[in-house]
Amino acid sequence: MNRLKFFMLSLFFLTLAVGEADANVVLKVFAVNPSKEQTQKVSIQASLPKEVKPEDIIDKEDLDIAYDTQEGCYVAYGEFELKPGETLERDIEIRDIWLISNSEIENLRKDLAKLTDLLKNTEFSDRLVFLKNSIESKLNQVTESQKDAPSNPQQLISNYRENLKILESAKADLALMRSFLSQLRPFPAATVWRIILLIIIFLGLLGGSFYLLWQKQLKNIIQHDTFFATEKKEDFVTELKPERHEAKEEKVFRTKDVDKILGEEEKPK
Repeated sequence: MNRLKFFMLSLFFLTLAVGEADANVVLKVFAVNPSKEQTQKVSIQASLPKEVKPEDIIDKEDLDIAYDTQEGCYVAYGEFELKPGETLERDIEIRDIWLISNSEIENLRKDLAKLTDLLKNTEFSDRLVFLKNSIESKLNQVTESQKDAPSNPQQLISNYRENLKILESAKADLALMRSFLSQLRPFPAATVWRIILLIIIFLGLLGGSFYLLWQKQLKNIIQHDTFFATEKKEDFVTELKPERHEAKEEKVFRTKDVDKILGEEEKPK
């Protein structure tokens, strides 16, 4: 009878206890010695939520933690001697693990964006739109649910488990989208050869245009050099012409002097 009363009280407070520490959840366990005359030993065994691991427990006071294979979860237990009518209270402080991280949700959004880009304009376009909207709706639902965490641990844990189901459904939809990638029809061999031929033709035209441009530039350079070479030659000839004219006049003058002298010598004395 004492043990039955203890379990009723402990389950009640495990359900309704409110977290007393920031970002932590405090579960309260009670035990009562119903006898008003005798001191009695009372055994405590309280099942913890199945998500809780020993490393998640911050403070368990003087309770011990063990895994219950039948229940499939960890339990807090202990044995205490209580005086007649004495009430035992113990707090188990647990880190708030009932929260899906924002980074996990954002990674799923990134995967969705990549798959959407890869599958657009394919034979799966219609199904892609439906799945994309479904996944976005589920991720938004999880995000909105976690904005205002309830103070009631039971509601907090219940919301977390529901959000996990929603998240798993979104992951299943993403897996279905990934399967579409393996079902995409590959290009036929003829199409591949046409693409290769078009690339070769394009590269040939590009190379030909660069060759013609290079030839045009080379011709301009040659014409430019020829023009300047001709101008320099004309300037050089122009500078030499006065000297040649003077030399010719001097030669003519000297010829006349020689003829004059020779003429005077031939005259009879």
